[in-house]
Amino acid sequence: MRLIASPLLAAAAVAAALAAPAARAASAPDEQARFLAGLPVAAGSPLAKLEASPAWKAHQKTMDDAWATLAARLGTMSAWSKAELAPRIQPGAKLLYLFGGPDAVTPLCLFPDAPAYLLAGLEPVGQVPPPESLDPKALDRALAGLAGALRSVVPANFFRTDEMGHDLRHDAIDGVQPILYLFIARSGGRILGAERIEIDGAGAAKVKPDGERWGDGTRGVRVRFQREGRAPQELTYVQVDLKDSALARSPGFLAFARGFGKANAFLKAASFILHDNHFSKPRALVMEQSLAVLQDDSGLPFLAFEKEKASWDLTAFGNYLRPKPPFAKAWQPGLVKLFEAGPARPLPFKIGYRKEPAESNLLLAVRKPAAKPAGPAAPAGRPAPAAAPAGAHQR
Repeated sequence: MRLIASPLLAAAAVAAALAAPAARAASAPDEQARFLAGLPVAAGSPLAKLEASPAWKAHQKTMDDAWATLAARLGTMSAWSKAELAPRIQPGAKLLYLFGGPDAVTPLCLFPDAPAYLLAGLEPVGQVPPPESLDPKALDRALAGLAGALRSVVPANFFRTDEMGHDLRHDAIDGVQPILYLFIARSGGRILGAERIEIDGAGAAKVKPDGERWGDGTRGVRVRFQREGRAPQELTYVQVDLKDSALARSPGFLAFARGFGKANAFLKAASFILHDNHFSKPRALVMEQSLAVLQDDSGLPFLAFEKEKASWDLTAFGNYLRPKPPFAKAWQPGLVKLFEAGPARPLPFKIGYRKEPAESNLLLAVRKPAAKPAGPAAPAGRPAPAAAPAGAHQR
């Protein structure tokens, strides 16, 4: 006996199929960022089931504990930025942060109104494939690597490149991109999109589709995000060796950074590397492009500002102490005079290589507006020309 489907039943089935939400093939970047940061995703996300696992719940606790420690310092930094930094700089300018690696959290806190951030470091760009597509063991290793990568930045507020090289190299989620995701998500940001870029020798950035191999250019990643109450912002990380000899072989980054435009600059825990003449090109870049420079003593040599005294307003914060080994030879007498003459303003948080606020220092150098050229003076002894009569026409 053949059963004939009722037209009413068939129509109901079609309507139900149309009403049902389509299954998503992959998680979105914002969901991936929240997942990696130990933050819950929406119930309909492809990652929701993974968040029920014991491994992710343990990861969430690790992230929550680490962020609670970090957030206390960030709150102090944010209050200081509003009271001391923002009134002295152009807070809505872009931000250039060399030698910062994936440390997105510090500039997001100190320079929250920057429309765009440009970070640079030696750490590989990496990738964030959809976590739900990964083998469970590979995913567990990736989550453990993220937790490991934070072990220096939480207590010490800077990344150690050698440790990151171990923690961020896995067979799935690796490199700087997942750290950027984590920091943006934990800073209240919603990721709008991300793309790999490759910078050619002329400084032009080309978008690299997912799955396409890297070419010979300089590698980077660009992340667009939005925080509550703010316009969308953009953060670009570029993997680059900033030594003069390396930049001579791959000059595209300097052109790209100059194309970024005038910006505020930030430097911390920079290993006094810009004191070395093997890094004269990035030193010149920061001096030329900066509207203001905020740095600890490991950034630009103070002598660079002393040579251009008429161009900068200088404000000292905290206490300048003799650098500890292996940087003891980077003692700067000019900074001693500046901090003593101030007197230096308070700095309520630790920064750079120091372990206590009382040992930490920051220098803020703000470029003075360029003087307007005076108009030509009238020749001596010659009377000023009389006004033209009404209705007259000049020839």
